[in-house]
Amino acid sequence: MVRESAIWRRRLDDTLEFLCRIRRSSTQQEICQHLLCHAEQFGATNLLAGPIPPPRALKREQTSHVVLDAWPEEWSERYFSKGYLFRDPTIQLVCRGCGPFRWSEVDGLCKVSPAGRRIMDEATEFKLCEGFTIPFATLEGQAVGFSVAGEKVDPDPHDRLAFQFVAACAFGCAAVLADGRRNSEPVSLSPRQKDVLRWAAEGFTVDEIADRLAISRNTADTHLRAARERLGVASTVHAVAEAFRYGLIA
Repeated sequence: MVRESAIWRRRLDDTLEFLCRIRRSSTQQEICQHLLCHAEQFGATNLLAGPIPPPRALKREQTSHVVLDAWPEEWSERYFSKGYLFRDPTIQLVCRGCGPFRWSEVDGLCKVSPAGRRIMDEATEFKLCEGFTIPFATLEGQAVGFSVAGEKVDPDPHDRLAFQFVAACAFGCAAVLADGRRNSEPVSLSPRQKDVLRWAAEGFTVDEIADRLAISRNTADTHLRAARERLGVASTVHAVAEAFRYGLIA
């Protein structure tokens, strides 16, 4: 148990150091380069991220929603030109609010249509054979998809959790750059809200956080919920990443 805790702590420290590089990035392309450097450890070579546009959006509107782009150009052109976005089973899962998933898990999570199957098969022509998708949701309910892919993508449970933090932070930084708001409005958290997020970053559950801080489970959950609302996100993982991006926790 002690050895596992030490390994997790080292991985967390590595992840936080990596997040520092992302936070210092001055362009979206620089963020993409950092992300691919991080993701290559589990086989990913490409990435694409952005909020999901409304149904029936035309190609120009679809592509305008892309915030981070390191996807094969020819595949993107085909994908958006033919309206694949709204038939892609991975996007359907993102819109449903599914948790993070590997593409090999899609069949077990939803019924894939013949059109959806063709889309995934066509992606392999561009060496996007396996992938890992992280859905986000804002408090306003806007769905955000973040996918990495390659010929063989095999994140272990630690990689999956660490990359959720990395992806959430990177998306926040990229969205700010895309909007031209390098210095967004300041966000503040109470000392207790920072405490619960620090422990959440360590991978602790609400019950474990409550034990560590000698407070009730309900109080710990209330602080986490308040932190998410302050940061404008719907999940604790996303809240941790945003708090780190704003420099509120370290």
